[in-house]
Amino acid sequence: MKRIAFSFMLLCMSLTGLAQDVQGQQGQQGQHTQRRDFSPEAFWKMLQEYVNHEAGLSQEEGEKIYPMLKQMMGEQHKNNARTMEILSSCNESTSDAEYGTAIKQLLEIEVENKRIEETYYKKFHDVLSWQKIFEVRKALYKWNREALNRFTPRRRGGGQRHFNPMQPH
Repeated sequence: MKRIAFSFMLLCMSLTGLAQDVQGQQGQQGQHTQRRDFSPEAFWKMLQEYVNHEAGLSQEEGEKIYPMLKQMMGEQHKNNARTMEILSSCNESTSDAEYGTAIKQLLEIEVENKRIEETYYKKFHDVLSWQKIFEVRKALYKWNREALNRFTPRRRGGGQRHFNPMQPH
């Protein structure tokens, strides 16, 4: 459940991160890529196409569910912004009691995000079967994992870098 919550939070944060106009760089011989403009509409369209394909949604189903999904993500995005504020507020001068308060607030935000999800899943069920809702959720989870993999540094051999807690970094 925590992985799903983390993945959903990652999706919302990736929407925020991608919304900022960031200049990409290639690590090859000092070359730079062109500055790419982020288009929320293009991003949303790509997400919809991906979810439609992965979850097997018809165009009608998608037209009914995506406005609700966008609204749900917007509500969760507000909570995720609060999460980032809390995470960035703690520093070297933060007391242990203040860290405890921060953790309590973070957990409350996670629970609120789950309540939001539950509320919207019930609304989704007015349009889709539980199986389709499950497939949509699975597709969103997969989208988040693939987005995370796009930002994972690659090793020279082309393999993906994996975290090994037993090896020093």
